[in-house]
Amino acid sequence: MNKKTWSTILVVVLIVAAAVGIYYATREEAKPAPTATPVVTDAPTAEPTAEPTDAPTAEPTEEPTAEPPADEVGGTGKVVLWHTFTEEQESSLQEIAKAYMDENPGVTVVIQSQPYEGFLDKVYNAVRTGGGPSFIINFSSEAAKYIDPADESKTFVVDFSQHMTAEELEAFKANLAGKLYDEAVGYEDGKFHSIPVYTSGPIFFYNKTMYDELGLKVPTTWAELESNSRAIKEKYGIPGFAADSLTDTSQILMMQNGSPYIDVANKKVLIDDPKAVERVQWLGDLMKEEVFATIPQTSKYFSSDFNAKLLASYLGSCAGYKYLTPDGFELGVAPTIMDGVANWYPAWNRSAVAFKHGEEADKATVDFIRYLTNAENSVKFCMAVGSLTPYKDAAELQEYKDFLNKGDLMTESLQAVQATLEYAEVLPIVTVSATVRNELQRAVERVANGEVTAEVALKEAAENANREWAAK
Repeated sequence: MNKKTWSTILVVVLIVAAAVGIYYATREEAKPAPTATPVVTDAPTAEPTAEPTDAPTAEPTEEPTAEPPADEVGGTGKVVLWHTFTEEQESSLQEIAKAYMDENPGVTVVIQSQPYEGFLDKVYNAVRTGGGPSFIINFSSEAAKYIDPADESKTFVVDFSQHMTAEELEAFKANLAGKLYDEAVGYEDGKFHSIPVYTSGPIFFYNKTMYDELGLKVPTTWAELESNSRAIKEKYGIPGFAADSLTDTSQILMMQNGSPYIDVANKKVLIDDPKAVERVQWLGDLMKEEVFATIPQTSKYFSSDFNAKLLASYLGSCAGYKYLTPDGFELGVAPTIMDGVANWYPAWNRSAVAFKHGEEADKATVDFIRYLTNAENSVKFCMAVGSLTPYKDAAELQEYKDFLNKGDLMTESLQAVQATLEYAEVLPIVTVSATVRNELQRAVERVANGEVTAEVALKEAAENANREWAAK
């Protein structure tokens, strides 16, 4: 080869070598897959989501980590709870399980923690393939995934009424607050598929300093909330109110206005009723004017805007108190507004949903769940979780009363829920419940951005949900 050819080859080799060097010098190191930390949230698939808990990260180690224990499966003589609770909450469950086993030596109760990420999908797949836990504690709507109203053999969840006498069932119903029993049987097959374990709900958080400066009172009507919010907007240039969950706030407004929601018997979604249209139009208009906030400015949740004094009040889960760090102002909490032709409050229950593993196994599972929810144990676990008991006899125990009277922000928040718990009602749990929720949120957003009227938005939302339901 001549000198020119060798020079060309050398240049090409140098360019390739440089490119390879740059690649290895600048490429990102592969990151390890994240490890899910078990946390408790206020929220399920079809329910409002609570803010995530900041979990401490473990120090890196070069030692190999132990393999997680094999998943326990429910069966005869063994009751298995899969859960995503914190260590403190699990400790309470372990104490209750040990006491039960001491009284029932023929039964083993296993309390097994699971990764939070993908938990419900894991349960679903395990149960559908003949395994899985004896029960979980989650929103009652989870049970709907395992029910075929037309074919009992394809229903994978236990009917609790089959394991109670008529007298026991009546006593159980009478012991529940409000209309919480309606949720336990509010499925398409009408059977008793969930037992409430603890309850929470939305409350009104507000900047008391701003309210006092303007001489405003805590609103007890929606008109007062609008008036207060307009005054806040005029004085401070910020929205006076926001809804952490547009869906739940819309449901409260609609139901208090006497609107129907779902007709289970005729398989029809009714969220386009004129009474619903009236309230959704009101909400959307105030969001459009920015008297009410539309989306958080500083994070995924309105609590951050509230902390930063970019928002004067919001309706959110009582569990949200732990994310509130008022800087330079006094925080106030109050019950959700009860204003309309009906007093209506959403019941955010976490319930035991049990899976079929055979007659004897199911009997033991139900017996343990009844033990977990007796007055003493209900109080013990509710105190560990920081929630309310749904049972009247538990609420009368002095230990529980003392707990609610501690005077800290957590118990003040719980008392705000307790003040309206007697009005707690539930919406039907059907196969399209999640779709209805999503459609309702989208409808409010469309009204708020001026795209359509509430009448058009809700009509289309109902049609979409009804079309899906008819196809099932």
